[in-house]
Formats: sequence, C-alpha cells, structure tokens
Amino acid sequence: MTKGVYDPLDLKALLCFSTMASQQSLTRAGIELGISDSAVSQRIRALEKRLGTKLYEARGGKVKLTDAGRRTNQFASHLFDQIRELEEEVRDQEYRGTVVVSTSQTVIRHQLPEIVATFRNEYSLAHMQLQSQSISDTTELVRHNQVDFGIIPFRENLPSELVFYPWRTFRASVLIPRGHALARTGVPSLKNILTKETLSRFPQVVPVIDEVQDQRVKLGLEALGLPYNVSLEVGDLDQAKHYCRLGHGLAVVNGVCLSEEDKEIFHIIEIPKAFESDVTYGLVLLKGKFISKPLSMLLTYFKNSC
Repeated sequence: MTKGVYDPLDLKALLCFSTMASQQSLTRAGIELGISDSAVSQRIRALEKRLGTKLYEARGGKVKLTDAGRRTNQFASHLFDQIRELEEEVRDQEYRGTVVVSTSQTVIRHQLPEIVATFRNEYSLAHMQLQSQSISDTTELVRHNQVDFGIIPFRENLPSELVFYPWRTFRASVLIPRGHALARTGVPSLKNILTKETLSRFPQVVPVIDEVQDQRVKLGLEALGLPYNVSLEVGDLDQAKHYCRLGHGLAVVNGVCLSEEDKEIFHIIEIPKAFESDVTYGLVLLKGKFISKPLSMLLTYFKNSC
C-alpha cells in the first residue's frame, strides 16, 4: 500500500514498540512510558497495521520479536538516537553566538568581573565581547544595533528609539592620597575641603568633560562660590585615581571606579547626596531588540546584581 506524504509513521507507536522490545514486557514498557500496557499494545497494533506485518509474539508472558520486529527495533534505536542528537544540537545552538556589550573601561574593570564569571560558567558555549567605548559612541552603537546593549550613566537626552534600565547608583567621593599634606593631622571632613583656601592650594585631577552631565563638580563648586582649580584632565576615572595617587591633585570620582584596594591607597570622603553627586548607571537597549537565549540570561544576571 502506497503511503502519502501526509501519512507519516507514528513515532509514538514506534517508541512504544522500541520500549517494549527493550523491556521485554508490555507492562514494564507502560511503566517506563507512563501509560497503560493496553495503550502500549494498542499503539503497537497500529504500527503493525501500518507496516503490514507482525512485529512480535507473546509466549508464556515473554516477548519474542519476529524478523521484521528485529529490523524495526534496530531502525527505531538508530532513529531515536538521531532525534536526540538533533534536539541536543538545536538546544546547544540556542546558547551559542556572541553577546556584545559596550561600556567604559572603568565599568569593564570594576563592575563586570563577577557577572562575566557567572555568565561564562553557565554559558560556556556563548562568546562574550566587551567593548570599551565613550558614552556617546556606546549610545550610537546601540542605536544602530551594532552591539546588544550598553552600560552608561543616566542621560536625559537619549534617542527615542532607546530604552534605559537603571542598574546601580554610585555615590561620589573625594580621594586624598594617604600621606598627603591635607591629611597629615587627620582625615579632613568635606566641610574642611570645601573652602577657597584649600581648593586654591590643592588643585584637582578630573576626567575630560565632554557632556553637560559630567560638569557636576564644576557647577557645584561654582554654586558655592568656590574655585574650580583643575591641574590635570585625564581620559577616565581610573586615570584620575592614578594621577591623584601620584600626587597631581585631589580627585572627585563616583563609586563606579572604587575597589577595596583603593581604601589602602586613599582617604575616601563621600560627598553627601544633597550635593546631587549620585550617578546612576544603567543598561541601554534598542527598542524591539531581538533577545537571544544567552542575551536573555545575561540581562537576568544584571537584574539580579542590582
């Protein structure tokens, strides 16, 4: 009898037969498959009808395969092995691919190691790429879907096609190198630092300002009538720390760049929230972005690490 393309072999019936052949029992096959032995028997009878031949005989409670049954069982074993391989390959493929993140070198160095380690441990098949970019470049890369997401400080003027998800908020601090003249008689308070005499005598090291939002220190000092006495502008927060440690001036940085080791190098004096010194970093994504399995899990790690 010729079978049509819409009359495929019943895989459930084939599985029932293969399991019965392996277990040598209809009852044990039913237990393994979680169905009744009568349901197993019914499926096998349907398979025999489909193939047009007897596949087994039951003698004294034992199952004996016919020649056709043995050939069918060999085919079934091979087929189900291939199906398992296909399922594993497709499942593994979901976890392959590259996740690309754009952010500053400071965030990469100080805030991502734990998240990256967790992700790499759970998703060893996925490839992760961390790009060190400026805030404006990160925004453009996300907007043009050239990276999966960016990590930037909050910006009020984000393009409308992007969405910002707050992640972590960091308090700003003044860094004074240990042994600095300003701290020889004790760690000064912020009130002691914020004087015209102190700021004129001890200049500041600051990251290069390229956006209005980065002018908090300058605007804050001007509002208090205090000098913005900058001795050195550098590329980022880590460089500001480095040159502060070398004695080129005091540094005002937000906590995104601070580590436990910094407590051994600097006196760290937090700036109260009242000075509007807090900076919130978040994840910026393109609206409607396709979320792959690895990307979805990485975003979950960020959510859980807030």
